[in-house]
Amino acid sequence: MNLNNSTKISFIQFMPVSLFGSVMGLCGLCFSWRRAEKYWHFTEVPSIIFGWMAVVSFIALAFCYSVKSIKYRDLVSSEFKNPVTLCFFATISVSLLLLPGVILPYLPLTAKVMWIFGASSMFLFAWYVFRSWIDNMQEQEKAMPVWVLPIVGMLDLPIVGHQIDLPGMSEISIMAFGIGSIFSIILLTIIISRLIFQPALPEAVQPSILILLAPMALAFTVYGQFKGVSDTILGALFYFNIFLLLVLGSKISMVLYSCPFKVSWWAVSFPLSAVTISTQIYAQHKPDWVHQLLAAVLLVLTTAVIIFLFFQTLYKIAKRKLA
Repeated sequence: MNLNNSTKISFIQFMPVSLFGSVMGLCGLCFSWRRAEKYWHFTEVPSIIFGWMAVVSFIALAFCYSVKSIKYRDLVSSEFKNPVTLCFFATISVSLLLLPGVILPYLPLTAKVMWIFGASSMFLFAWYVFRSWIDNMQEQEKAMPVWVLPIVGMLDLPIVGHQIDLPGMSEISIMAFGIGSIFSIILLTIIISRLIFQPALPEAVQPSILILLAPMALAFTVYGQFKGVSDTILGALFYFNIFLLLVLGSKISMVLYSCPFKVSWWAVSFPLSAVTISTQIYAQHKPDWVHQLLAAVLLVLTTAVIIFLFFQTLYKIAKRKLA
């Protein structure tokens, strides 16, 4: 009995906010499999399983982190004051923006309320982080891929928001697209400049470079929602993402082989899902075998990576070796 209690307390005390990235990845994977059902007539079983895994994971993590914020307030405060771990708090707001897409077919009112709360918190958090960057001088070598999470997370508002019937949703989506896409360009410039002209990132955080795939993949999806048809801009965004995936894709192997497992690597799961979804959408517009095959390969790869991360996380929690 005491051992179980000790295990529970030690996990709650350690639990990093970045673990909410698992909810984002599972939501993205659910959406990817829903598109596979629609385009390729797959069974709905995978999307249902991954969707409810996301819901259960969020409930469990929200409970544990709430307990941590009460019992270990200083630890939560130190996470919030750290310029790197601060960015991971965006994963909570983004989870609240994506989960409504999972539960919308079952609980539409709950989904609407959750989305409103997520959108409000995302906007306020993005404002807070950007103001803190302006008010406090930042060192270029400290610029990390996770910097894209707080402000580029605005691009997640329209992803599910366009399915929710709310007054002014069109203008809200345009606002979020403008803020997220323009800041994507600014932040990608800063971070890629840091990667080129500063010493390499520590090996333990190398896989997090894949986060850089998310901004333009989300911009592609949101822009596609606005237009409804393929055009030159949509194609340019798609092929930019594919090129970036080719450049950074080798970092995926580090998740599987090169480094000790880190829960912060969950941050790579949603960018992979976002690129998979953008490829599925583009394959719908360009239904040749090359794009269809690419979409299928990315769906399999993303599924494999997220399943690996999920069971590796459970194993590390059981062994009390989470890091």
